[in-house]
Amino acid sequence: MSPGPRSRNGRGRCRSGPPIKALLRRAAPAYSAEDLTDDAVAVLDALGWERAHLFGHSLGGLVAQRTAIRHPNRVLSLTTSSAVPSDAKGLSILRYLRLAPVARFARLHHPETPHGDMALAVAVARLLAAPGQAVDERDVREFVDKEAAHQVSSFRDDKAQARQIGAKWSGGALARIAAPTLVLHGEGDPLLRVAAAHDIAAAVAGARLRTLPGVGHFLTRDAWSTYAGQLRALADRAHEQPSVNSPAAGAP
Repeated sequence: MSPGPRSRNGRGRCRSGPPIKALLRRAAPAYSAEDLTDDAVAVLDALGWERAHLFGHSLGGLVAQRTAIRHPNRVLSLTTSSAVPSDAKGLSILRYLRLAPVARFARLHHPETPHGDMALAVAVARLLAAPGQAVDERDVREFVDKEAAHQVSSFRDDKAQARQIGAKWSGGALARIAAPTLVLHGEGDPLLRVAAAHDIAAAVAGARLRTLPGVGHFLTRDAWSTYAGQLRALADRAHEQPSVNSPAAGAP
């Protein structure tokens, strides 16, 4: 869950404030959190996958948790990383949030040019990295280049981030998750407190918790192999045990 920086384009126009303010708004949201989970399942439908191993990081972890609740028959296993509990609502989310990075995001201003986009992405990554963790341009270049190829810039789109953060969840509680679950969280996460991971793991029956020293909210490449190994091990365990949701079958 990145609150996102405000940005200023070459003509000096400021965009809206931090998207985290969406938690305070009483207006009807543009869409619901249930819609986000249904979109995730629509991707599985388009791929022709009956079920899949879900991994979500940050806001993606929140969506992955809720997908496992709303669509249990589509989930082989769940890994949620650096996310808040999916049944935390409104201002209760703030108890997991460290507010200092939010203020720093609001002070980031870079021109809307290719160079400015890269500078902004690196600045955001450095704010989200663990203290003392080095982040260089290559850690974010692939992401920025892919977005540029599709003419989007998600880390500049405050309105889209606000819609996602403000999407209301009316579904079930974390305790309803039946898929084999792994909860990951970097011990050096400057944005979300590790308490969020502990609360998720405590709520989901049989969930495994692993906190990772030296890892922040932004996952630098030195953490990738650790994450891959953890996901592979969970997927293997999930395939070895019969699913409580549906007959044993694997997604491609």
